[in-house]
Amino acid sequence: MGTIMSFIMSAFITVINTGIDPGYLERWIKAWLLAWVVAVPLAVIVGPLAHQWAERLSTR
Repeated sequence: MGTIMSFIMSAFITVINTGIDPGYLERWIKAWLLAWVVAVPLAVIVGPLAHQWAERLSTR
């Protein structure tokens, strides 16, 4: 989940910030690698916590 989200979001935000030109692909890959390093650990840590929270809220 974190991989796909970081891939799509970094592509979209890179286009918004810098546009599409010959250097776009390199900027996007750099942005994606940075986003991936943040997103995957957060998904692993926050995902189960959010699931537990949703379970508690839905059983009330």
